[in-house]
This record gives sequence, structure tokens and C-alpha cells, in this order.
Amino acid sequence: MEKGDKERKEIGHTIYGKYGYETSGDGNFDLLKRNAKSNRRYPTAAEAMLWENIRGKSLGVRFRRQHPIGSYIADFVCLKYNLIIEVDGGYHYIGNQLISDEIRTKYLESQGFTVIRFDNNEVLQNIDAVISKIKFKMEEINNNNSPLGTPRLWRGRGRLIIFSAPSGSGKSTIVQYLMKEHPELNLAFSISCTSRAPRGTEKNGVEYFFLTPEEFKQKIDKDEFLEYEEVYENRFYGTLKSQVENQTEKGENVVFDVDVKGGCNIKNFYGDKALSIFVQPPSVEELRRRLVGRATDAPEVIEQRLAKASYEMTFAEKFDHIVVNDDLDVAKAETLKLVEDFLAK
Repeated sequence: MEKGDKERKEIGHTIYGKYGYETSGDGNFDLLKRNAKSNRRYPTAAEAMLWENIRGKSLGVRFRRQHPIGSYIADFVCLKYNLIIEVDGGYHYIGNQLISDEIRTKYLESQGFTVIRFDNNEVLQNIDAVISKIKFKMEEINNNNSPLGTPRLWRGRGRLIIFSAPSGSGKSTIVQYLMKEHPELNLAFSISCTSRAPRGTEKNGVEYFFLTPEEFKQKIDKDEFLEYEEVYENRFYGTLKSQVENQTEKGENVVFDVDVKGGCNIKNFYGDKALSIFVQPPSVEELRRRLVGRATDAPEVIEQRLAKASYEMTFAEKFDHIVVNDDLDVAKAETLKLVEDFLAK
């Protein structure tokens, strides 16, 4: 008997018609159901926390908790996406347990399921990141099942586009061109948080989410920000992970106009779901000419901006693309093509 056949015999794989996937057809199934019921009654702290965040179609689809598949009780199963989520304690990483997990995962994948595993600490310490990973995996599965040729822009969730640049590079002009002249891109700025007071007619949730310094610090402690900066004592600016999720779930392609460190942090968090573009002047000398031509800054301020620009340009290679703004019209066209290609993937 081949090794694979032995594993399948041990697991059991007769069709259980109610759910349409392979599961145990012998007397073990009744035992599995009783064990699953007991597991639902006595979840671990991590399982309970995750369930509170995915139950009741919180993610737009139904998950089943402690659900038998084969001779195995999966922690959480979404049948629409054939997605299984496992929450493993530390005991899963000693002895033969890891090997057992690998065997079960391999079997479930052979039946068309995708398996994601988290450990207890991941769930308990950073539930937002766990939910984000689950959503991204659901989106990935959904996209793989989308008809060929369907533009990514119209497949439900929006995507992320990051712009960073030294002051005077023309970044804001390019971004405004995309947003005003190309509404088909469905671009929207991320709505950031700040600890400063509203100015003039600014409204909470429109220009910014206005928080007290204490509220901002609490969210920092809870790791709720994608990126943040304290520009001076108790004056914070930052982007909430939850706000980005809210905007992308509405189908908005979210634009970030952030400093280089913030841009790198966002790209590292979202990976291929985000496009990062660094807009660069042709040279520091050209940047000096532009800043002087503005006639808005004192000479010492210009020197400070140039020093900062030289530092920021060392980050350029960390971005997906560098657009050199030597000719504004050419830079606009190049950036538009990059964004269109990204959204069409």
C-alpha cells in the first residue's frame, strides 16, 4: 500500500452528502459530532476571541465552528470559500503534533480546502492582523474564481496605492490629477487620525478622525495603526487599520500620501495588495530650484527641506516603482499607467 493510501485510509473519506465534501462515513462520525459539540462548549480563549470576530457573517460569509471534515474536527470552516482556519496552541509544535498537522493540512488541501493556521498568541495579541489575513485570503480565493478578464477594480474590495516623495517633487500635483481627471479609478484618500483640534469647518470623519492625545496613545498601545508619527510632543497623525478595511470593503481604492517610513510600513503590512510609488525630482539641484521658485520658504527652511529630501531619497529603492518627475505631463502619464495596470491585475 502506498503511503498516501495509508493516510487516506486512516482519515476516512466517504462522501457525506449533506455538505458535499468528503467526511467519515462510519460510526466515528457520530463520535466526531459529539466531540465537536463539546469543543464548541469549551473553546480556548483564542478560539472564543476569533469566533466573536467572524460569527454571524461578520466577514460577509458564514463560518461553521468546530466542524467535522474527514476524521478531523476543524476549528472554523467557511464552505463558500472552502476555507479552514485553525488556532493552534503551543502544544502543536512539540513531538509529532506538527507532523500530524502537516498530514491533515495536506489531506484537506487535496480535497480543495485552503488552510490558515494561527497560534494562540497571534489571535490574543493582534486580532486585527489575524482578521486582515483572513480577509485577504478570502479575497485571493474569490479573485482566483473570478471570470478571466474581469478587471480587478470591479471585483468588490478596493486596493491600496501609496505615494511618497520629498517636498517639491510634484507628488501632490500628480495625485490630484489622478483623482480629479480619472474618476473611473475610484480613488479615495485614506482618512487619517490626528490628536490636534479641528480647524475651521473641519468635521470628524471627513478631513480627519479627531482624537485626544490620550486616545491616540491608547490606540498605539493596541497596535491599531498602520503607521503614525508624532510631529512634536502630543501632536500625532496616523492611519487606522480598521479605517482602511472599511474603505476597501466599500470598493474604494485607497490612496496614501505619506512620508517614506509610513509608506514602507504600509507596503510591508499589505504586501502585493498595495502599490507603492516614489515620486522623485531629477536631482537635488533641480529640487532646490523648485523650492526657491515657490518663494514660500525662508532660505534656512529650504536647506532643511533639502537635507530631509536627500535622506528620503535613500528610501526610493524600497518602493515598487520610482517616477522621476522631470517632465510633469510624462510623469502623470507614467503614474496613470502604473495605477491602471495594478488595478487591472
